[in-house]
Amino acid sequence: MPFVNRDGSEIYYETHGDGPALLFCSVTGLDHQAWKFHQVPEFSRDHQVILFDYRGTGKSSKNIQNYTIKMFTDDAAAILDHLNVEQAIVCGHSMGGVVAQLLTLDYPSKVKKLILASSGSAHPGAHGIPLAMCRDMVRDGFENYIRKHTIETGWTKEFVAKNPELIERFLQVRMSGIAPLENYLYFVLARQTHDHTDRLKEITAPTLVFVGDDENHGATDNTHWAAAHQLAKAIPKAKLVVLPGEGHHYLATNPAAAHKAIRDFIKQE
Repeated sequence: MPFVNRDGSEIYYETHGDGPALLFCSVTGLDHQAWKFHQVPEFSRDHQVILFDYRGTGKSSKNIQNYTIKMFTDDAAAILDHLNVEQAIVCGHSMGGVVAQLLTLDYPSKVKKLILASSGSAHPGAHGIPLAMCRDMVRDGFENYIRKHTIETGWTKEFVAKNPELIERFLQVRMSGIAPLENYLYFVLARQTHDHTDRLKEITAPTLVFVGDDENHGATDNTHWAAAHQLAKAIPKAKLVVLPGEGHHYLATNPAAAHKAIRDFIKQE
């Protein structure tokens, strides 16, 4: 199996197709598998699609570490170097978007274009391990918590009601690829304590920002909706696309509009 060894950890990666490099960075504590629903079939037709498992997930090393966004970013850069990819289009979803931004900031020559799906420069929530999340995990169990949280944030109630088999198939892939509980908590800590908001103006790569219009829950300054709008305002060459009727996981279950916008964005000079 293909691995890159960095700092004593083996980082698993896959490539699909040929053409300009397109690197995907996953959500919190999840391996590469969700991208195989739609993005690999769609973009491997004319791109070299690169997927990888964060350390602590999938086929990468599961050693317990104090993970950081910088650590995941450097792992991604090492994979690009290993593959002799000088420059890639980089797409990140949620926490993966934070990794993609930091890759653009710390390795600007490696990123041709940046695509950010429902992401921010810092997590739209409390710093540290959220006590409410821990309470719900203790009450419901880790797997039940992840399933419930994914459904509540991922789609509208109408979409869930109309597509139970699709939702269940995604949940099965998500649960099979998610980090073990202890690793997952370190992912959450890495996500909740990182913030590079003051560096957003340094991003010079053309940037596409997505968010679903159903992600505007709760306080207006504490949502993926608000975080995406902040990115679009602060990054000099950013364009914002709001996807009607979508929650957090449109890329996995209802990606047509996002794919069209991505292809249009890639074609632009």
